[in-house]
Amino acid sequence: MSTGLISTGQEGLWLAHQLDPDSSAYNVVLAVRLRDPVRADVLQDALTALVLRHELLRSRFPGTDAGPTRVTDPADSVRLDVRDVPGADEEELFRLARRAAEEPFRLADEGAFRAVLLRGAPDDAVLVTVTHHIVSDATSQWLLVRDLFAEYGARTGQGGATRPPAPTGWDQHVCAEREFIASPRGERSAAHWRDLCRGLPAAALPTDRPRPEQPTLNGATAELTLPAITSRRLREAAAERALTPFAWLLGTFQSALHRCGAGDAFLVGCPVTTRFTPATREAVGYYVNSLPVAGRFLPATTFLETFEAAQRQLRTGIAHARHPVELLPGGADRGPLFRIVCTLIAVDRLPIPGLYEDRVRLGGLRAELCDVPQQEGQLDLAVEVLQNSAEFRAVLRYNTDLFDRETVERFRDTWRRLIDVSLDTPAARVADVGLVAVDDLARLIALGAGAP
Repeated sequence: MSTGLISTGQEGLWLAHQLDPDSSAYNVVLAVRLRDPVRADVLQDALTALVLRHELLRSRFPGTDAGPTRVTDPADSVRLDVRDVPGADEEELFRLARRAAEEPFRLADEGAFRAVLLRGAPDDAVLVTVTHHIVSDATSQWLLVRDLFAEYGARTGQGGATRPPAPTGWDQHVCAEREFIASPRGERSAAHWRDLCRGLPAAALPTDRPRPEQPTLNGATAELTLPAITSRRLREAAAERALTPFAWLLGTFQSALHRCGAGDAFLVGCPVTTRFTPATREAVGYYVNSLPVAGRFLPATTFLETFEAAQRQLRTGIAHARHPVELLPGGADRGPLFRIVCTLIAVDRLPIPGLYEDRVRLGGLRAELCDVPQQEGQLDLAVEVLQNSAEFRAVLRYNTDLFDRETVERFRDTWRRLIDVSLDTPAARVADVGLVAVDDLARLIALGAGAP
C-alpha cells in the first residue's frame, strides 16, 4: 500500500461523491456480452495484471482534514465478482447488468473499480466493468476492457500479447498539471478562461420544478439519432464551409438552448481529453477538462455565425485545455460554471474497433456491446454526440428532479428541427425559425378550428 497524488478534476469528483455517496451518477460503465465459455480463474489472473498496469484501478480515496488523498493497494486486492444466474434470458441479463452498473462505490474503503461476471449459461455471460469517474473517462473504459482481454487471450493462447507496464504513473501526470498551472503558459491559459467567462452565466433551461437547495443526481436518458442521409448532409455542409460536424451540431445545440429559454448569452461546457503525451494515451485515468464555450445571440444572429463562433472557440480552447477550469475564481456567489455540457465521442476511434456496432472477438471470445444506461443526472443536461462512419447519435442525460421527460424530448425535437433548417438554409437567422414544422402547424391550426 502506498499513497499518491490526485488531480484538480479528481478533487471535484471526490467532493461530488461526498454530497451523495449513494448515487451512481458518476459510474462509468462498459459491459460486454460473451457468447463463449469464460474461464473465471483466468479472467481473475488477467484482472490482476490489468490493475497492476493501471494503478488508479486499485486506488482508494479516503478523506483527511486536509482533503482527499489517494491510497494504492496491491494488485491482488481487486477481485472478480462472479454471479451465477442460471437460465437468465436476454432481458434478465440486461436488468442484472444495469443493476451491477448502478451499485454505488465506497471510494474510501473499496476503491473505484469493479468487474462483475454474470453467468447465465456456460457459454453466455455478461462482463460488467464499472469505474467511478474519479479514475476513468470514456476512453479509459474501453482501454481497460481491451487490456483485460489482451491479458486473458495471452493466457489462453488466443492471441492478444500482454502489454508492458504503463511508462508513467498518475503522480507524474498530476505533477505535470501542477507545473503547468504555475508556469507562464498556465497563467496565460487562466487569463484566457477568465476573459471568456467574465459576465456569462451557466446555460440553464427553464425547469419543471424548483431547483433543490442541495444538488441532486437523479437522472434518465433520451436520445436523438440523425438518419444516415442527414448525417451525410451534415458532413458535406460542414466540409464545404471548412467547419467540423461537431461545430455545426454544437452551434445548433446552443441555438436550441437559446430558443428554449436559456437566454441570449451563456456558457456551455465541452469536455475534451487531456491525453497530450504518448504516456497518457494508453493509460486509464481521468484525463478530461471541460472547455467553456460562449453562446451569444442577437435578433440577427445566423446559424452560420454560431457555427463559426463555436469552431473558433473550440480550436482556441484546445490550446488552453491543460488548465483546469475548476480553478477559475467564482465560488458560491457565481454559481456553477456549467449546468449543461455537450461533447463528441468518435466511436470508430475507440480502442476496441467494431465493438460499438457489431460482434467482435476479445481474447478469443465472441463479444458484443451490452449498452446499459449510465452517468445520468450529473448535471441539468449532459449530451454525448456519438459519431461513427454512418451517423450521429446524441445521448441526452438529464436530471429528473428538474425536468420531466416530455420537456427534454421537446428540447431534443427543437434541436433536431434546427439541425434540419440549418442544413437547408445555413444563412437563416436563428430567431426566425418556426419551431413547429409546416405540416404540424397546419394540423394544429385545424385542430384549433375544430376541423375533423
